[in-house]
Amino acid sequence: MDTLSGQRTNGIEYPILFPIKVIGTSTPSYEKLVLEILREYAPDVDNHKVIASESKTKKYTSLTCTFSAKSREHLEEIYRALKASPLVSIVI
Repeated sequence: MDTLSGQRTNGIEYPILFPIKVIGTSTPSYEKLVLEILREYAPDVDNHKVIASESKTKKYTSLTCTFSAKSREHLEEIYRALKASPLVSIVI
């Protein structure tokens, strides 16, 4: 259903600020790679609003990034692009 303020899908009205969590192998290039992929689809990702956490063993790093999702299809494109990276284990 379309509304004047945006597109509504499954109760979510787009555009919407959407937090995405990406978990992957801790390497020096991991955070840079994730941000490059995200910026390709969502240039509004702000470095200062990225929350990074390491696992207890420091084997994995979790990045939470918030961006403006334009539609469900936009989100699906981003999920596919992130999952295609060998450094990314999980996208939530």
